[in-house]
Amino acid sequence: MEYFNEVNLSRRNFVKGVLAASGAVALAAAAPAVKPFEAFAAEGDKTYTVTANLYVDSTDSPIKQNAYVTNSGKPPLHKPTSPVSDNATLVVKADGTKLLTVPIVNTTFGVTSFPWASKDGSVVVTDQVTEGWNTTWGGSLTRVSSITFDITKFSADGSTIATFTPCAEFADFLLYKGAKDWDLHLVADCTSISA
Repeated sequence: MEYFNEVNLSRRNFVKGVLAASGAVALAAAAPAVKPFEAFAAEGDKTYTVTANLYVDSTDSPIKQNAYVTNSGKPPLHKPTSPVSDNATLVVKADGTKLLTVPIVNTTFGVTSFPWASKDGSVVVTDQVTEGWNTTWGGSLTRVSSITFDITKFSADGSTIATFTPCAEFADFLLYKGAKDWDLHLVADCTSISA
C-alpha cells in the first residue's frame, strides 16, 4: 500500500509538471518578444540600399575615362568606366547622422591609401576595411575594400562630388602598372530613400 501511494504521488507530480510547462509555453507564445537593451538603442536607425560611386577622374586615369573603383571591370577587355547602382548601404541614425558604406571592388585600380576627410571637409570617413591583396605586378599589398563615410553634411542627391586627396592606388595591369597618386571622387544618390 505504501508503494502504491508513492507511485500515485509520482504520477501526480508528473501531471503537475506537464500542466505547468504547458502553461509556461502558452504564456510565452502570447507575450510579445522582448528585445535586449542594445536593440533599443538602435531602434530608430533605418537602413537603405543606395547608389554610390568612387572614381578616378578621366584626367588622371590612363584609360582617359573615369575609372570607377566601385566597378569590378578589368582592362583591357572590361574597363571600369561605368558607375554601378544599388551597391552601397546607407544607415540613417535616429539623431539624423547618415553613414554611407561603399564597397571598393576593383582590383585593377586598387586603393592602397585613403584620407579621413574630403578636401572641403563635408564628408568624413568613419571606418576603412582593408585586406591583403596579391597583385600581378607589385607583389603583396594591402588594399582598401570598404569605406564608411559620414555624409550628414553632404548633398547626396547625385549632383555633388566630394574629392579626396591625397589618395594612393596601385594600377595592376600591364600597360600602366605601378603605384599612383590619383585623387578619388565620391558621388552618391540617396534620393530614393524616404527618411
